[in-house]
Amino acid sequence: MENITNKVMELNNGKKYFIIRQALYKDVTYYFAALLTDDEEDFTGDFIFLERYETDGKAHVREVTDNKIIEVLAKNIKVDE
Repeated sequence: MENITNKVMELNNGKKYFIIRQALYKDVTYYFAALLTDDEEDFTGDFIFLERYETDGKAHVREVTDNKIIEVLAKNIKVDE
């Protein structure tokens, strides 16, 4: 698993996120990310948890929507202030 903390990831919808933290939970990689402004100079204030998954050998990410997983991740991913 490549560590992509502190890197920018562009989703298929064109939105760009800065990866703040990366975590492995139950053999699945998750990312805590901040939405970037259009000029990529700052955070918008919108944060998201992303889940990495593979299909046909290609890596993809999707937004985590399971509230139980979000709760576990939010409790356990530490973010420096």
